[in-house]
Amino acid sequence: MTQASDPSPEKTFSQAIEDRRATPSFLPEPVPENDLKKILAAGLSAPSAYNLQPWRFVVVREAEQRARLRQAAMQQPKVEEAPVVIVACADLEGWRNGDLDEIIRLAQQHGYGDEARYASMRKNIAKFFGSTPGAAGGLAPDFAVWANRQTMIAFTTMMWMAEVLGYDTAPMEGFYEDQVKATLGIAAHVRVVALLAVGHRKGEDKRFAGRFAMQRTVFAEKWGNPIP
Repeated sequence: MTQASDPSPEKTFSQAIEDRRATPSFLPEPVPENDLKKILAAGLSAPSAYNLQPWRFVVVREAEQRARLRQAAMQQPKVEEAPVVIVACADLEGWRNGDLDEIIRLAQQHGYGDEARYASMRKNIAKFFGSTPGAAGGLAPDFAVWANRQTMIAFTTMMWMAEVLGYDTAPMEGFYEDQVKATLGIAAHVRVVALLAVGHRKGEDKRFAGRFAMQRTVFAEKWGNPIP
C-alpha cells in the first residue's frame, strides 16, 4: 500500500461529528497504510468490559475480493467502490480459546492486578459468559448480544478516527451474514456485525437530514421525563 506524502491536518472530533454523513459513493483513491493503521489502532484501543476484546476485523482491499463481498452485501456499489472495507466481527469463543490467557498475560506485563485478581477474572468470566443466559443467579448475559455491543464500540471508534483523518465513511448493516462468512472464510462461531467502507467520497455528500431534539430522546432521572 502507498504511504501518505503530505498528510492533511486532522479535524477536531467536534468537526468530524458535525461533518459526518454516510457516504453513498467512493473514489478509488487508496488509503495510505499509515492512515489505515491509525484507524485500526483506534478501534483496538476502544474500551471493553473485562478487557475481553471479542472483536475481530477483516480488512478487505483487493478489488476482486471487494467485488465478491459486494455480492454478499446486497449488491451495494460502495462495497466495491471504496478502497477499504473493514468487516467487523464478534468472536463468541475467543475467551475460551486463548484470549483470556493473553488478557492475563498483558495484565501481568503492565502490572495490573495480582494472582488473586487473575483467579477472580477467570472464575467470573467463566461464570457469566460460560453459562446459559439468565443463569448465574439471573446475571449471565447473552454473550452473543454482549459481544456485538462490544464490537460496535470498536467499530464506531474506527469510523470516527477515519473521519478525523479526513476520510469519508459508510457504516453498513445490509448484508447476508452466511454469504459474508463464506466469502471471507469466517468461522461458524464468529458473528458478522457490520461493514465499514472507508475512502474519499465521489460527488456531493448527502445532505443533512436532521436529528431529533434532545428533549424528544433524552430523559432526566426516569423514562419520559424530558431533560430541561
